[in-house]
Amino acid sequence: MISAKTFQPVVEDQLTAARAYFLCIIGMLFCESLIRLPSYFMTYKKARSSVSPAKHWKPYVLLHKIITLPPLLSFITRHRLPSLFRLFVFVFLNFLWGWNRLLYSTDYKLYGWLTIANAGLGLLLAARTNLFSIVLRIPTPILLNYHRWIGRATFAHATLHLSLTIQQFVRTDQFAAVVVNARIRVGIVAWVALAIVYITSLSFIRRRWFEVFYYAHFLFLVFIAGALYHASKGPEFLLPGLGLWAIDRVIRFAHRFRKIVVKSVTYYPRDLTKFKFEGVQAAYPGQMAWIQVPSISYLNWHPFSIASAPGDSEGTIAIRGLGNYSKKAQLLAETRKCEDRMDSETGGQEVVVGSMPMVEASAVRMVLDGPYGIGRLQWDRYRTIVIVAGGIGITPGISIASYIVNRAAASTTTTTTTTTTGMGFEWHIHLLWVIKEKKHSQWFADELKKLASLAANPSMPVTMDVTIHVTGGGNSSEQTTTAIGQEEFALDNTVEKYDGPGIVHHHRPNLSEWFRCVKDGSKDTDIAVSLCGPKAMMNDARKAAAKASVESGVFHVEEEEFEL
Repeated sequence: MISAKTFQPVVEDQLTAARAYFLCIIGMLFCESLIRLPSYFMTYKKARSSVSPAKHWKPYVLLHKIITLPPLLSFITRHRLPSLFRLFVFVFLNFLWGWNRLLYSTDYKLYGWLTIANAGLGLLLAARTNLFSIVLRIPTPILLNYHRWIGRATFAHATLHLSLTIQQFVRTDQFAAVVVNARIRVGIVAWVALAIVYITSLSFIRRRWFEVFYYAHFLFLVFIAGALYHASKGPEFLLPGLGLWAIDRVIRFAHRFRKIVVKSVTYYPRDLTKFKFEGVQAAYPGQMAWIQVPSISYLNWHPFSIASAPGDSEGTIAIRGLGNYSKKAQLLAETRKCEDRMDSETGGQEVVVGSMPMVEASAVRMVLDGPYGIGRLQWDRYRTIVIVAGGIGITPGISIASYIVNRAAASTTTTTTTTTTGMGFEWHIHLLWVIKEKKHSQWFADELKKLASLAANPSMPVTMDVTIHVTGGGNSSEQTTTAIGQEEFALDNTVEKYDGPGIVHHHRPNLSEWFRCVKDGSKDTDIAVSLCGPKAMMNDARKAAAKASVESGVFHVEEEEFEL
């Protein structure tokens, strides 16, 4: 027979256990920071000398390959091994500090305290202007994972606390008498608000009804108010995060009054609208921003990746017509009367066509909150940058390529490249873009032409190779050569004439062979990789990057997966 002593809690005092759990999670976040923060304090010269030339031990390469691979059980979880390790530690800490004997009704309070502790942690990560990201340099996707896990743990502990307590009251015939207590009623209301937040944050609701997810999340204020009233010592967990969130809201409110001048709104074939604007610049490549266009809705804000980079005179956001909000954006730049003309004759017009045709771009008002986001890689520290994108996933790739080209252009203003880059090396950009139809290549043709033209300048310490694969449509066997010379990366002769940099292929890419070619041309150096696109394509790219990683250089992969 199992005795009650078998289930003794780690710490008898429940509040102390909640505090210990809170500090353990904060410790996990600081460990995340220690992995990356030191490189930001190193000078550019020292930082770059650490990545080139590269010579790694075989055990390190083997471990790197395992970490780079996609999820081994993708049909069960989308998390890779590093993320699964974090999740295991997080779940273990919840079980460790939640281990309890459950003999008396007072034992149930432990789960109430763990609810409060998790809620406080969730608040610390809720702000868009996040100190863990800005100060500790923890990448945004990692913080987003922690926020989700903490939210689910909050709901799990709250539900356990509520159900065990109600069960006890019902069993002892005290429920009717106890529920009269205002503190109990407020606690139940707080749980209902938390349940709504949790249910509406599930992926099948979040993806289909984004507005429901977005506005239901504000019920967390009801939960926090109820928790502060229900628990006497809740403020020590909740108020720090609530204060940072309030400051963040003030900053975001101030963003509404920034002057954003829309320079052009361009419609491209197959439902893509590109906004070019002035007034805000990205701080880092691959950031995102929340956009409100009053012409579409005064209430709805939606996040979009920024295609422009630090140093660009104009910002660029591309909106693909996939959801209700993004489809409404198309109406700003086209009407069904002129769609066929634009598609066949012009391939895109720098006009805004709403309910009345030919509205000036300056008439479109845009409110932008951001940019936000910190990536895992410092792109300019690597001599070779690989960008693999699918469809509209090219957006962060354009930002990264623009950032590198801008850095290279800045180096030409000094007497020597070494002065600016810290190493005197050239950057090499290899961009692979997979699209469904050839017409999709028009989406960022202007940006690619500009980047390729700058990279073709002999005085610029950067080269750029572009490969485009069209997976749908017809085939053509007519081959063309390009000014930037990319024949070495053409894996067969099935190409098509294309008015832009690089070569267009009519087939799916052999990513394994392509990564091997890139590695053969980049001896003794580590390579930075940006992935954004369909999950299957990114998984194949991860496998190819892992396979091509060797002692003389490994592929460091950053995956841009659009998740909220």
